[in-house]
Amino acid sequence: MQDPAASFSSLDPIYLFIGLVLILCAVLWFMVRDLIGHRLDWSRPLTPFQYKRRLARRGDARACVACADMLEKGTGGAPRHPELALSFLDQALYIYERDAKKGDGYAWLKIGEILSRGHHVHNMPNSADRAYHNAYLCNLEAAKAGDINGLAFAGYQLRFGLGCVTDLHKAMDFLEAAANRGHAPSIKSLAELHLVGVRGKPDPVSAARLFRQAAAVGDAEALERVGDNFLSATGELASREQAYFWYASAARKGRSAAQRKMERLEETWTPKQLRDVQDRLQTWAPA
Repeated sequence: MQDPAASFSSLDPIYLFIGLVLILCAVLWFMVRDLIGHRLDWSRPLTPFQYKRRLARRGDARACVACADMLEKGTGGAPRHPELALSFLDQALYIYERDAKKGDGYAWLKIGEILSRGHHVHNMPNSADRAYHNAYLCNLEAAKAGDINGLAFAGYQLRFGLGCVTDLHKAMDFLEAAANRGHAPSIKSLAELHLVGVRGKPDPVSAARLFRQAAAVGDAEALERVGDNFLSATGELASREQAYFWYASAARKGRSAAQRKMERLEETWTPKQLRDVQDRLQTWAPA
């Protein structure tokens, strides 16, 4: 039987050295980890631009447009780089064009929005109006088949005259059909049309009810609009406290404007009043 000591002495010194270095590194690692007291994290949170860029690389057209917006303005952690923004818009147009050829009205609508910014590519129609019209035809056909997105987008286009003649009454018909099926953006659009009185006098009460309906399905903008209604007594009884509660719900969903409105309300209360309001906020739920 071979002597273990002899086997050990026959090892190449370089392997012994590497083994000792690895052991030393492991010991130092555990010592540093114990001194810091928590698991080391070498990663940093992604900026909004980095997050959207990651989605854009996976073929998300909306993320491409978001990246372009941030690069044009230099926001969201992106450098101001208008030339690079154009490449993201080209990528978005390529994705939307592929979907538009399949009869996707939403894709035609987004193509129209990009072209209306003055961005053009050689192999696409250089008319935003033409793209909007194609979108309207596709969305109208989908709406007639009862598709909820077709109803919503056709109503949206009729409201603003995108690719068609503006017709607020017809827009309300489509939006009501989509709203009745829980489409939050359509519910909000319908509320705004009630505020201006498309079918008679302005109806802030109905508008407030619709904003609540959209808020009930978790729409962050609707939550903020309900807070606005309480603050301005538009279809709701005036209540700064209720406005604060609804703003808090919207802020938790990322509405920075709602957060600023909360802060302005906080400045109007004494410290004791603010503590009382915040205590009641803990048990408050939208109703």
